[in-house]
Amino acid sequence: MRFWFVALVLLASFFLIFRFERVPVLVVSKEGKVIYTRKLEDGKFVLTFVHSVEKTPVYEFYEISKDGLLHLYMAKYSSMGAGLTFQTEGRFVVKDGFFEVEISRKFKEISLRVSHLDGHGLLFKDGKIMFKDIANVNDLIVLSCKYSIDLKLR
Repeated sequence: MRFWFVALVLLASFFLIFRFERVPVLVVSKEGKVIYTRKLEDGKFVLTFVHSVEKTPVYEFYEISKDGLLHLYMAKYSSMGAGLTFQTEGRFVVKDGFFEVEISRKFKEISLRVSHLDGHGLLFKDGKIMFKDIANVNDLIVLSCKYSIDLKLR
């Protein structure tokens, strides 16, 4: 009887000190194999690339939605080249030399080829990873997301 009491007290103490939290994880895979993962405490990242014609940087802002999809909510770019959106679902402003476009599109995954141009990668609030650092030029990579369960202090 004493064993069960001690076990119950320890278990209750554990749940008073710790909590389980769902944390979004960005996954980059190649040929079905995971080559990079990153926990995103804020659930956000930026896909950056250099426009193939304009040779100017493009920034696409994503967040991982509660339903596990990649939600594109804004794009920033400095030129109006081919393939760059000019129709918005929200605001369209010019700020600090960039066009900012509100968009709302959701994707289960994003497939792309690694560019030979520098500046093709992912930006986070506390760092970045360039695709050429984790894959070869012309490799087909896939961005997706999942959730992990982390143990956190209360």
